[in-house]
Amino acid sequence: MKKGILIILFGLSCLGILLAGGQKEDGSTEGTRESSNASSAGEPAVLKAALLTSGPINDGGWNTHAYEGLVALRDNYGFEINNTELVEQSAHKSLLRNYARKGYNLIIGHGYEYGEALMEVAPEFPEVAFYQVGGIAEGENLGSAVFASGNLSYMIAKLAANFTKTNKIGFVGAMEVPTIAYDVEVIKKFVPEFNPDSTVSVTFTGSWTDINKGKEAALAQINQGVDVIIANGDACDYGAIKAAEEAGAYVIGMAGDFYEMAPDVILTSGIQSVTELIINQGKALAAGSWEAVHLDVGVEVPLQCMGTWSSIVPEALRNEIMADQAAIIAGTLIPELP
Repeated sequence: MKKGILIILFGLSCLGILLAGGQKEDGSTEGTRESSNASSAGEPAVLKAALLTSGPINDGGWNTHAYEGLVALRDNYGFEINNTELVEQSAHKSLLRNYARKGYNLIIGHGYEYGEALMEVAPEFPEVAFYQVGGIAEGENLGSAVFASGNLSYMIAKLAANFTKTNKIGFVGAMEVPTIAYDVEVIKKFVPEFNPDSTVSVTFTGSWTDINKGKEAALAQINQGVDVIIANGDACDYGAIKAAEEAGAYVIGMAGDFYEMAPDVILTSGIQSVTELIINQGKALAAGSWEAVHLDVGVEVPLQCMGTWSSIVPEALRNEIMADQAAIIAGTLIPELP
C-alpha cells in the first residue's frame, strides 16, 4: 500500500477499579476486549480496528479518550473493535502482529513508546493501516500524529503562575518521554516569567499505570508547599488528583478534560483530543481515503485546546488565557518557546 493510494478493504470515560492485566504467553493481557456490530450472513465483513494502550482505558485521560475514539468507530461507523490495555513494551511487536494476522485493517499504537515496534512490524503487513498517536512514525502503510508541544504548556504555565498562592508549582508526570519532557521545559521557562517569585518542582513516577506513585509524588510536593500541580501521567493523574483533594491543593490536567472527575480541585485541563484523531483515521479508512502521513497538531479546537474551567479560577485570568488561545490560533501570538 503506497502513500496516497486509497485503501479499499472488506474485512467510557469513567474511573473505576484499575483492571489488572497480566501478560499471557501469546502477548495479550487479561484486559483485552472485543466488540463488534457484526454484519448479517451474506453481507460484506465489517472493517476491524484494534487499539494498544500502555495504561488502563479507565484512567480518565489519555487512554480513556483513545478508547472512546475506538468505541465511536464501532458505534458510528460499524467497525468491529478490539483493544489490549496495560501492554508491556516487550509485547508490542507480538500484539501488533497478532492483530494484523487476525485481519484487523486499522491497528493503533497509542503512545510514543510504540514507535519502534510499529516501524518494524508495519512493512510485514502492507495491506494493513498502522497508526501511532503521540510520536513520529512513517512508512508506506504507517501514519502518525503528535500534538505539537509548547503553546498549550505556555497557557498552562500562565495559569499556574498566576493562580498559586505559595509560589510553588509542581509537575507530576509518568515517563520522561520527549514530548512530555519538552512540555516541562516550556513550563519551567514561562512560570517564572509570569511570576518571578515562583518555582517549579518536577517528579516523574516511572509508571503510566501506578496510581499510588502518582499520589505519593503529589503529596511529597504538597508537603514542600506546592499548591498547584500540573499532572500528565495517565493513571498517575488520578493519584495526583486524590492527593490534591486530601491535602487542599489544586490540579491542572493535561491530555484529557479532568474537570468532572474532581470539580473542587481541577482548575482546568489542557486537552489533546486523541478521540477525534482516532475517529478521523477510521472515517478515512471507511471512505477509502486513508493516507500514511504524519500530522503535527497545533493549538486548535477541538483537537488541542483548553478544557472546562472551574469557577475557582478568577474570571479575568480565565478570559486572559482564552484570549491567548484565540491569538495563538489566529497567529497573532507566537510565544518564544525554548
